[in-house]
Amino acid sequence: MGNGSNAQNLRGVWQGLSQDKRADGRGSIYVCTAPTSGVGTSFVTRSMAIIAAAQFRAENMGDKQVLIVDMDIQSNAQSQWFDSPEGRARFGASEGPYDACFGTAPFWRVTPSMVDESGQNLTDSHFMSLHVVGTANVAYTRFHWEQFRPGQTAHIQNAREYWHKLRQYFGAIFVDTPALDRADIISTVCPEADSTLLISASEEKQSRTLGDAYAKINALNGRCVGVIFNEPPTGQADFEGSA
Repeated sequence: MGNGSNAQNLRGVWQGLSQDKRADGRGSIYVCTAPTSGVGTSFVTRSMAIIAAAQFRAENMGDKQVLIVDMDIQSNAQSQWFDSPEGRARFGASEGPYDACFGTAPFWRVTPSMVDESGQNLTDSHFMSLHVVGTANVAYTRFHWEQFRPGQTAHIQNAREYWHKLRQYFGAIFVDTPALDRADIISTVCPEADSTLLISASEEKQSRTLGDAYAKINALNGRCVGVIFNEPPTGQADFEGSA
């Protein structure tokens, strides 16, 4: 989590977000993104998910598991951390792999379709798995590039049914997306999210880049609830906005 002041700030962010519950009682989707790379989006996403899961347990809602969806499939930062010595020392080994598609067309698509050595068709479900960290009450996704065959390409696509399906199984879904200077992935998920959080360095408070990111989210009919100012590498975070 980083130092105590950062944990306290992010707990305050979650307290604000958690007050705005869905009328249908299903889990809310929170998209975390950044205008530029290198500001700690994956760290903030993971920290918020762990805080939310801890609160669910403290309020005797341990059946409400929290999911981290890693849409930055190039880096797989979430699975790398949970599988690292640091992550395992804190939470132990994760369980899985499990199916991450939940019976729907997911947000990724791999083309062209191919078969493995045994002749089995490699469908989209082969390329992402779900893993459960039971001690943290958190699940996370991992994209499997090692399953690719020469000539295959991964695409990110709109998947409204998929996002709605996740709400049935999880109390909160935190989505880690690449920064806007790397990829325009938020356009596929932002319209489906309940809230979007921007992560930025403090020196960018008055920057045009941050303003453009806010405008883009609004243009997508997203709901940007504020900005978390994060200072890598120490990870000291502050928050501005109305959750």
